Amino acid sequence: MTDPNLAATVHHSGGSYPVVAGWDILDGLGERLADAGLRGAAYIITDDNVMNPYGRRVQRALQAAGIATHCFIIPAGESSKSFELAQAIYHWLAGLRAERGHTIVSVGGGVAGDLGGFVAATFLRGMPFVQVPTSMAAMVDASIGGKVAINLPQAKNLVGAFYQPRGVFADAQALSTLGKRELAEGWAEAIKHGFILDAALVDVFEEHAEALMNVEPEISTEVIRRSMAIKAEVVSQDERETLGVRILLNYGHTIGHALESSTEYGRFLHGEGVSVGMTGAARMACEMGLLSPAVADRQQRLLERFNLPIAARGVDPEKVLQAMSLDKKVQSGTNRWVMLEAAGQAVVRQDVPWELVERTVRELAE
Repeated sequence: MTDPNLAATVHHSGGSYPVVAGWDILDGLGERLADAGLRGAAYIITDDNVMNPYGRRVQRALQAAGIATHCFIIPAGESSKSFELAQAIYHWLAGLRAERGHTIVSVGGGVAGDLGGFVAATFLRGMPFVQVPTSMAAMVDASIGGKVAINLPQAKNLVGAFYQPRGVFADAQALSTLGKRELAEGWAEAIKHGFILDAALVDVFEEHAEALMNVEPEISTEVIRRSMAIKAEVVSQDERETLGVRILLNYGHTIGHALESSTEYGRFLHGEGVSVGMTGAARMACEMGLLSPAVADRQQRLLERFNLPIAARGVDPEKVLQAMSLDKKVQSGTNRWVMLEAAGQAVVRQDVPWELVERTVRELAE
């Protein structure tokens, strides 16, 4: 029987896994893990904002299915993606005598997913791993595709691996408890998916912006599934970002990541940085003759309807430019830029003049 909540299946070098999104599906998580052959003990990694109610709810669901469960609660926030916390989790797992057949279950946003996945990839040379994203950005982006990592002081995600989960199970109802700012920053990633690969999804965002910001169940779940399916298709084509397909997902991220790290993760949520980055990339694409100003204006209007920032006033442009030089997508000392040619159509360029980059970053900071 087909699962009505199945958004997509990710195919990768080691097999495949389901990407599921539904409304109020957490209580059935134990059966889903059992169906995936994961019946041993589970180790939940979650943060102190998510533990109640979602971490506990996942714990109860797994225990009801006869899966012994343990919880490790991390402080909320990007600074938890550190060697120190990874090491603390290793010691905790060793103390509980975790085995290679047991499962790490990340419950929460991208931080819990990245950290839990990094631990799963490295402890005992690899344990099964399940993503239960509760933030919008994690549902539509971070939880899918197996990128796991921790941060260094110099930049985000410098130490990590490609390590695919056994499944991604998103309960869209969790979004109804998010604040408007957290909700909007997550929609930024889904809006990004539309502009790079699915013009029809951009139309849906324009038509239903208010309903999405109010988390109306039917349209919210549908848009999440569509956005997840885009990400799943891309990572199935280009698992390790070697074919020039997966890098398209980094639209807006070159400036966005630099904004996050240069302000020490204190000012911009990830999707807010991406929103500013998309604005900057669109301006540069217009200047290079790749993109019509009408599409750049359309993107800006849509981001503004979701109360997302389109500038980074007051940041130090020199720090942003310095952080960009450490970007993981740098090749031969040159940033690779994802640029729009039209709504739903993106390309990768390495010929963006540095003077244009500098000027754009300075204008965004004014």
